[in-house]
Amino acid sequence: MSGVVPARSVRWSLSRTPHLPKLTFATDLQWRRRFARAADDLARDLERGQWLQPSCTAEELALHLAVRDAGERGDEDLDTGRRGRWPSHRDDYDFDMCSEVFFQDSDVLMLYSARFDGVEDPDDETNLRLGIGDLRAAAWFEPFLNVPARDPHRGFRR
Repeated sequence: MSGVVPARSVRWSLSRTPHLPKLTFATDLQWRRRFARAADDLARDLERGQWLQPSCTAEELALHLAVRDAGERGDEDLDTGRRGRWPSHRDDYDFDMCSEVFFQDSDVLMLYSARFDGVEDPDDETNLRLGIGDLRAAAWFEPFLNVPARDPHRGFRR
């Protein structure tokens, strides 16, 4: 999977905050800075040639948005010759495959459906039945227990 999700797609997705679930609309500037840092962390991983492995809900959603946006852009980079430093691979632009391999689950996407209003609360009946966990905006930066956590002192972009 080389060069499938350009780093600029991860950062570009961040600027499209209306695409965040409605439960984030009331979040403050500090929360949004932390979400931006989550997107930046993923972009840096890509730039370093590291496998993308979201370490928290914020990174997971940022990557979902980036994959979706990259899929909407299709092979636009191929048409313009802007492929970056990554070699071509037969799986380039296979965004369905990205969704299969980069994510442990897609629970966070339930936040976009009115059918699942309230599912973000860990005490919600559906949340409990499916074992989703805490998807409230304040918990988005808590590290997943099964992947390495980011350095909590890494700072923010300037």
